[in-house]
Amino acid sequence: FARYVEGTVPHIPWCETPLHPESFLFQPQLAKLNRYGLLTVNSQPPVDGVPSNHPAFGWGGKGGRVYQKGYVECFVSPDKANRLTRMVTSHPNMNLYAVNYSGHELRVGVEEGGVTALTWGVFPNREILQPTIFDPDTFLVWAEEAFSLWSSMWLNLYDYESESYELVEKIRDTYYLVAIIDNDFTSGGKDRSTFPLLDSLFKVGKESSS
Repeated sequence: FARYVEGTVPHIPWCETPLHPESFLFQPQLAKLNRYGLLTVNSQPPVDGVPSNHPAFGWGGKGGRVYQKGYVECFVSPDKANRLTRMVTSHPNMNLYAVNYSGHELRVGVEEGGVTALTWGVFPNREILQPTIFDPDTFLVWAEEAFSLWSSMWLNLYDYESESYELVEKIRDTYYLVAIIDNDFTSGGKDRSTFPLLDSLFKVGKESSS
């Protein structure tokens, strides 16, 4: 996972394309996060009204302003999942949704329904566009597919009962797929090498690995 973030591995089963340009800005931190055992499959920093032609964050054509909430989606061990729920509980601006292979769910700050925009844009003479949303029901469907990829794409590469086989099987059977949203999209600041949600995750990863 870390080598995918660093660009030395072209793709992983959950990410069929190279890292998006916006992630290059915090690439070293993201790679370190993966080495702490938070295996990321999706992430984006908060963006507060940058021009729609911005080289890293822009989309939708010229003349608009684009916004996005900080978001990270990752596989984590049960211990780290519990640590993340405690972290999000102490951050009222954040929501957490997690599920494991058996279908056990964890939720913090997720209201009934829970559908929220992750990316949106405001353009002249057009309605507000929302190309990316988070929907808990859709997340559950994706999670089922995501866990199946551990078997179909990785488990079959190793001999039955080998150490590698048992490791992949353990990850599939025990880890949670966690999605965390930071609803404060104004929190990005000028330093694009990190953002508050990433810093909080980094702290959890570092503490749980020490």
